[in-house]
Amino acid sequence: MNSPAGNVCQRLVPLEEVQAIWQSLAHRFFENRLPLITIEWSTRLTASAGLFVSRIGPRSRWVSGENRQGAARVIRLSAPLLGDQPEEELRRTLAHEMIHQWQFDIRRHRPSHGAEFREMMHRMNVAGLGVTIRHKLDVAVQSHNRYAWQCVQCGMAYHRQRRTIIPGRHICSRCRGKLVEVVLHQMPKLHVETTSQREGNRGARQPEPGSALQMSLWVE
Repeated sequence: MNSPAGNVCQRLVPLEEVQAIWQSLAHRFFENRLPLITIEWSTRLTASAGLFVSRIGPRSRWVSGENRQGAARVIRLSAPLLGDQPEEELRRTLAHEMIHQWQFDIRRHRPSHGAEFREMMHRMNVAGLGVTIRHKLDVAVQSHNRYAWQCVQCGMAYHRQRRTIIPGRHICSRCRGKLVEVVLHQMPKLHVETTSQREGNRGARQPEPGSALQMSLWVE
């Protein structure tokens, strides 16, 4: 586990209590079918409030059951984003990641936000949990961004925590204009891509076949 540093550590819900919340949700919504999973507080996770991570595929046959349902997967919770949030936000985030665990461990599917996820999310929300596809901490996520690019044509702005956009290889997802890197605090506030929008358009797009660079991947 990444040890939270500084005053964040004092605000974090102890992992024993987090595991108790997991047990309660597993009993209430998953019929106690979910195998135990390691839950960690992470000081490095700032792009999302929570993350289900697996080192293997859901149908891998070469790995033992002990490893598949042990060290091979983990739920990580963001200490910087959840450290000062009410317990309800922690519960919603944990429930979201538990749906992914259910997809992986029980349904044997790769975790996604498709119809299967939404059906389970609806069941939880009928019970009052308020689970969402994208978390509601966009402002907190944006505060961790260190790099920015802007479209010279329409002014669309892209903020990232890492330098994942390369002008010359990537273009604006809205108008296909040229992107230039700018100093984050000097960027004009014309239109900034939010986390929710990124889910839909995956950020800046790369040129399609026939352009100067023929690429097929999307920016993270």
